[in-house]
Amino acid sequence: MKKTVQSLLLTFLLAVAGVAGAAPINLSGPGSDLSAELDDYSSAGIGRTIKLVNGAQAGEGNNYFKDLYTFTTTTTYDLSAMMSSVLNASSGLHISGFSLLNGSNYVFIGKQDVLNSLPSSQTWLFDSGKTPLGAGKYTLAVEGYVNSSAGGSYSGNIAVAPTVAVPEPATLGMLLTGLGLVALVARRRKQA
Repeated sequence: MKKTVQSLLLTFLLAVAGVAGAAPINLSGPGSDLSAELDDYSSAGIGRTIKLVNGAQAGEGNNYFKDLYTFTTTTTYDLSAMMSSVLNASSGLHISGFSLLNGSNYVFIGKQDVLNSLPSSQTWLFDSGKTPLGAGKYTLAVEGYVNSSAGGSYSGNIAVAPTVAVPEPATLGMLLTGLGLVALVARRRKQA
């Protein structure tokens, strides 16, 4: 009876160790701050080459990564971001997410551009459109997994531009009224 209990316990421990060894391996890179590049050049490159390490297996469920790029803005900006990765059976990364966060809140969630991408590549993009980015600290996240034992890479760019104030219709009306009054005064002086 004692040997049976010991055998069952040993079997249980080996099974638990096997399951623990099968957990996906985190291949995330260290974070990177893009603030200085965005301030100096209004643009910053992102990208990374990822190889399998620590006995990781290729494919979904065996490994994953979530690379984070942070930046801080002091004013309101229009923003656009794009990234791409080549994916095929012998090499590449599978990108599953491309997003912009403010704290833990999603600001923009990238969409995969299937119309303008080659069949062997993945292109993701987003832009602020009519919703400019306010001042604050933001995190750009690239998520996915290594698709093959050869590894792969992704690259992209994020660009910002200060928003330009558009005059309101009332402002234009006042401007035209003022010009009309100036023209009226000039005409009266000319007639006098």
